[in-house]
Amino acid sequence: MRLPVVLDKLPRHAWLGGLAAAAVGLLLIVTLAGAEFAARLALVLAVPAFAMACLALSKAKMLEFCPELLAGDVILPRTSGDRVRLLLPLQFNNAGHADGIVEWIALRLTLDGRGDQSLLLSPVAEVDMQRFIQAKRKLEQENIIEPFTGFVLEGRRSAAKFVLFDHAERHRARPLELRPGRYSFELFVKGTHSRQPQLVRAFDHVLEQQQLEDFHNGATVYLINYDITLAGVRRSVAGAEWLPRTAAN
Repeated sequence: MRLPVVLDKLPRHAWLGGLAAAAVGLLLIVTLAGAEFAARLALVLAVPAFAMACLALSKAKMLEFCPELLAGDVILPRTSGDRVRLLLPLQFNNAGHADGIVEWIALRLTLDGRGDQSLLLSPVAEVDMQRFIQAKRKLEQENIIEPFTGFVLEGRRSAAKFVLFDHAERHRARPLELRPGRYSFELFVKGTHSRQPQLVRAFDHVLEQQQLEDFHNGATVYLINYDITLAGVRRSVAGAEWLPRTAAN
């Protein structure tokens, strides 16, 4: 009778006994050989294990939806009324290879580090920047796309959006009021890759009294973060300059 056939007929506990004996034998060899051999053996076994872990992590990331957000600039746009709303240029990048949905975003605004007085702002619309610039940087019904909804972000792709934020409870709460000081902006994103919203970007801006006066006098005010590059967002307006000329230069 051939050896493979004999092995196939061995009961399962015989296989387990053989594996246990091999493990005990390996342990004895390591013990008798000394610490140096044990260290070398551990290194030899660790290298392929690390390679397999890296390969598994790489394959897992390829199959995941991994949204990232690039942000840092804030626009206080002119409006026909007195309501203050914030316009943020945002660039969403998908670092993964799988498609996914950006379901929800939110902005938390904190003045001078007073967390107990933070405000939660929700996206209320997307702004067509071409028409916004043609309207001399003023919010009008023609350049506002309402409401803001979730969107699909394909694998290894990016999407630039100009999102208008307002008070999350704007129908019941008082309108947003701005005062001079240092404002902290925290952006949260909820996508199909996670059950809970995640903080993906945080940055600060100082709003000065002169800027507030300019805004109340009918000017659009720009808070530019020069430590971050929004090239993809700025290119998306197809040649139209949304930045103030003094900042662009």
